[in-house]
Amino acid sequence: MAEVTVLVCGEPLRGDDAIGPRVAEALSDRVRRRAEVRQVGGLMPDDLLESAGPLIVVDAVRGLPAGTVVDLPLGDVTELEGLGAGPASSHALPLGSVLAIAEHLEGGTLRGRFIGIGGASFELGAPMSPSVEAAIRPAAAKIATWVRALGRREVPSPCA
Repeated sequence: MAEVTVLVCGEPLRGDDAIGPRVAEALSDRVRRRAEVRQVGGLMPDDLLESAGPLIVVDAVRGLPAGTVVDLPLGDVTELEGLGAGPASSHALPLGSVLAIAEHLEGGTLRGRFIGIGGASFELGAPMSPSVEAAIRPAAAKIATWVRALGRREVPSPCA
């Protein structure tokens, strides 16, 4: 059984919004053995509640320089949205709202991380920006670090 669930948001046909699925493809077999990787497109509360253990949510982010990788506790995603930045996938609700609904239904705080990658172009049929393409490996490395740490209930160094 997987120790951690990685929820991958994004639409592969919408330019930089394809970063989540592309990062998921870059995850090593070792990470895939320890984590359940699920492509969810637009995240909904049910996606969060179906996981028994810690979560990692991966998505493109509008409002950050393209290719910038952010690594935040799930509860801090609303801070991104407060700065005018936020997940870019076609969510029916803003990600902060989805997290709040899931936490309310769960009756507690969700444990996990948000790995976001700044994007520039989200048009249907657009290619991925070169700076976003360059962020695939660094984002996959952050996910690998958190899969190990959350599976063991450790907190890695912020420099990891």
